[in-house]
Amino acid sequence: MMCSLNFSPRQYLAQILKTRGLTSADARVLYQYQLSFAEFKEMENFLKKSFPFQNINRIGDEWAKLFTLYAAEWFRREYTAKWTWDPILTALNIVDLPVNTRNEVVIKGLRFWKRPIIKYSKANNYLGSIFKEGGFPSRLLKEDGNRYIAIFQKVTSLYLDNKYHIDELRNEIQQELKTLPQAFEHDETLSLVFDIVELIIEKVESCQLSAQHDPIAILDQQSKYWRNEFPLPIDESQTIVDDFLRNLFRSTSEEISKHHQLRQALKTSHQLSDDFKSLSTTVYLPAELSFTLKEDVELMRTRGNLVIREGLNQKSQFLCVAYLSLTENKINAEINRGFSKNIRRQAYNEALYLCLEVDGVFIDFIQLEDSAIDFETIPVGFEIKEQPKYIAQGALKTKATEILISLPVGARFIDTDLVEAPQFVAQFLSFKLYKISGQRQILTQDGDQILIKCGHSDAEYEQLLFRTSNLSTLETSPSLAFKGKPTLKTYGTHALYCGKEQIESIPLHRLLGQLMLTLKNRQGESLFKKKVVILPKYFEVNVRAGAVLNQAILDIKSDAEIQIEVLNPHSSLVYEKTGISYKCQVECAVVPLALNLKITFKFGGECIVTVPFPARGFKLINEQKEVTSKDLVIHDLLNTELQVYSYDRAAKLNFDIVLKTKKNQGHDVPFYRKKIKVKQGISSINLYELVEDVKGVLALDDDLDSFVECTISYHHSEKKWNIRHYAHQLNWGKNIKAYYNDKASLSFKPQVMSIVQPQVAPLDLIEKNEWIGKVFQAPELDMSLTPYLLIPAKDSTLFRAKLIPEFDYPEDSEIDALTEAIRTFGQNKQSIKQFIRTLNYDNNEVFWDHVKTLLHDYDHLPLNTFEVLKGLATNYDQLAMAIFKLDLSLDILRRFETELSVLWYLIPVSSWQHATNQLIQYWQKILIDDGAFGRGKAGNILKRLKNLTPLLAESFHPFYLNNQRSFGPGYNFQLLNDCIFEGKFWGGVENSEYQRMLQRNHSATEEQEWPTALSQNKWIYFDCMQRLPFSSQLASQWNKDVVYLPFCLAYMNVKHQSQFHLSAYEILQLKQTVAFDEQWFNQIFSSVVKYLILEAK
Repeated sequence: MMCSLNFSPRQYLAQILKTRGLTSADARVLYQYQLSFAEFKEMENFLKKSFPFQNINRIGDEWAKLFTLYAAEWFRREYTAKWTWDPILTALNIVDLPVNTRNEVVIKGLRFWKRPIIKYSKANNYLGSIFKEGGFPSRLLKEDGNRYIAIFQKVTSLYLDNKYHIDELRNEIQQELKTLPQAFEHDETLSLVFDIVELIIEKVESCQLSAQHDPIAILDQQSKYWRNEFPLPIDESQTIVDDFLRNLFRSTSEEISKHHQLRQALKTSHQLSDDFKSLSTTVYLPAELSFTLKEDVELMRTRGNLVIREGLNQKSQFLCVAYLSLTENKINAEINRGFSKNIRRQAYNEALYLCLEVDGVFIDFIQLEDSAIDFETIPVGFEIKEQPKYIAQGALKTKATEILISLPVGARFIDTDLVEAPQFVAQFLSFKLYKISGQRQILTQDGDQILIKCGHSDAEYEQLLFRTSNLSTLETSPSLAFKGKPTLKTYGTHALYCGKEQIESIPLHRLLGQLMLTLKNRQGESLFKKKVVILPKYFEVNVRAGAVLNQAILDIKSDAEIQIEVLNPHSSLVYEKTGISYKCQVECAVVPLALNLKITFKFGGECIVTVPFPARGFKLINEQKEVTSKDLVIHDLLNTELQVYSYDRAAKLNFDIVLKTKKNQGHDVPFYRKKIKVKQGISSINLYELVEDVKGVLALDDDLDSFVECTISYHHSEKKWNIRHYAHQLNWGKNIKAYYNDKASLSFKPQVMSIVQPQVAPLDLIEKNEWIGKVFQAPELDMSLTPYLLIPAKDSTLFRAKLIPEFDYPEDSEIDALTEAIRTFGQNKQSIKQFIRTLNYDNNEVFWDHVKTLLHDYDHLPLNTFEVLKGLATNYDQLAMAIFKLDLSLDILRRFETELSVLWYLIPVSSWQHATNQLIQYWQKILIDDGAFGRGKAGNILKRLKNLTPLLAESFHPFYLNNQRSFGPGYNFQLLNDCIFEGKFWGGVENSEYQRMLQRNHSATEEQEWPTALSQNKWIYFDCMQRLPFSSQLASQWNKDVVYLPFCLAYMNVKHQSQFHLSAYEILQLKQTVAFDEQWFNQIFSSVVKYLILEAK
């Protein structure tokens, strides 16, 4: 391209687009136009020479368009330090450009390129908007690449641990940011760091790069256009390639290798906080885990929850959702992309148990090794770091020359007269932490000596690992209890001692009760100590209700003679012994949650055993206390358990959730019902299992003040609660003053956010004291950003978001289509939906940025707070496009499912195919390649979403990516063949899949009746069964809805793109029908969809 004033700015601009195969801007980020260095210098020269011909007060549109492209490229190539326009204007010999004119230039330019302008509080951030378009400042990498490599490595680690948010990034690298140029104070530059890291990781994984081979050479072979993908000008800069990217690719491949190794197994790490006030554990989950399904449990769900417990009998903490499949009696739990989470420890001396729960009911557990940190009994070692990291406990040898060691109360160093005294550093609870070096002897509180050695050639320490075959599941104190003598998991040179004797040589009756075990080596050195409870080989406690409410009957069986005492206050105990059986009757003046039993054995040993009190009916328990309130909020369900006592047999509980709105306060609407099976005796159900169901019912009504009435019933027992989104709301008068009753436990932090520009940082309300108490007053607001929403800040007490009323919209000369749709929503309830229908993939960046901000910055609010998200959820094509465009996480998509009434089975296969093609074509157009890069990105997204719906399962991926209409050898029509194409009646063949499905549900019902609740044939579109290209008839009409629904939805999905109008309540009913037996539904739905795709060839 030649620079000549014979070219007008318009012609020059057209030439730039033409060389990229474009006739107009296509909304890509400006750095993705990938200007060469020659083009950059030519454009600089052109702008420099043409500026004198511009009107200083009104710059021409075409010149403004070129200027914004040049300024963005200048940032990418030339930026070094200050956050200012001066060097850009100096490069163009512009001495005086009025601020208003400069701002107008940016507005005109970015509008042409279809790119958004960033806003901060009241003002547009024009410079930030330009710099964001430019990509990463490459001159910084040329001049000081090593420093940035360290930062990129840190960000890579954060990214691999699923920490994507800018706030998390800023917090983690806060110290490093202080020494970086001013641009790094701004989120736009930090988000570019994430973009580069994401690209690096993508290339390392897709091209299998390693530190042992030259990554650049491999990329040049396998990914021809990889340079065009980076927001860096690496066309001419070999320095960036050699000194930065090559090293970054190598270090990232090593980090990914470590990360993959970490994800291969279930692991934990423990660390103290930087102020030594708390201990936390990070749990690392692999991509898959295996659990055992007990014989008396049926698995009909394809999702479960992984939870963590400190002690097997303690309350659960939610970790993540797992996707389940069953092979014989083994459950395979798949965790999306691996997972890690920090757990703040409450009972640090208890082992951690990873448990699988389905419908809130415990299924199986895995004990996490070395997760009980026994500060009370033995020394505990930590690395010296800002957050001291746990090394080991008991006797240990470490390579570190200095470590921190905590001592139990009563323990002391015994070699201080020979070497320098340890340095006291801090205190964790009642345990003192010392800095030590060299070799140290510690005398424990019970007279044992333990050796700690620093600067050793290798790390050596012991864990006390027991065989689990005789572990007791009773709740005892201490919590680790055995029936009979404990045995070590591995045989070798170590042995267990009680005092100075090996426990193998001590008769069992002398060991019964609570005692301290010590692990010793052949030299008699103490390595590890642990308090345990040893019970007789046969020891059972069964509990049932007595004749009156405050009475419990205990049946204790023990093959060793015992005495029993109840420690609960105001209680009485009467028991009689028959053989090894002790029949006990306990009465309590006040019914407790649990009975604490003191068991004393004949030879003096004793222990505490805790059993739940068999209260008839139901109890809600939160923080070890019974919940008596009838009014709850959704958040309460996360920490609450339902305790159920079923007297004589296993039972099914009914959970009925009924929506209550202003319109139907006087009568009930049809409800959502869930059934959960509980065992005979006492069961605990985690109510966070109900969170999604409650949110789903609340989503049926647009009014955020609606609530649900939740009724749990079994036989004649019944309990009811009202559950709301929020426990609080702020009120205001004409002056928009918000007030609340002053309560020390509440930490309100109200803010105002712009609904049309959520990217603008929300403003805190001004807090005042008036005669009515504390009040909040809105600050001065920018009228161009109206309307505003009053919302709670993140990490503060939630209250109901409210629209701030009585604002007149400004008379803007030009507003974007999304702003207009939002502002007219009050008069036209379809305005936002109508706007969303016009969207396409590679345009409307303002909208996509809007949605991304709502989902990331305001994720503490219900999704149905925002009309834009509600409109997006109802448009299947655009929702599928948003998932691929914004790479939405599974967590967000599950919230769409529950809070916005999305049923993924309804998203047409054509919508998924269109969204995939749009992503591939978008990158093909930008990179001018063969589509390989876009296909790789789409493939990665499909892999991550494969468990969201059967239509995104791996067998569909070749269809979406390559239009391959073959579903591989794993796909066969055996079930369809036998029971449809052959014309056989469903249920007419013994052991047919239909009969097995009904039998599973029949055997699980309480009275052994056929489940007929869903057999109402109320779906008016069931007539599509007549339109299927095959016939299917039922031998009986049991559960016709359950049987026919997957056929009907598959037909409507493929043939009619799900173009039928369903209310949110009808979708909720469909979800209940699917949930009746998800495995059955998914199998038939997927098979019929594939058949219809093939049939349409």
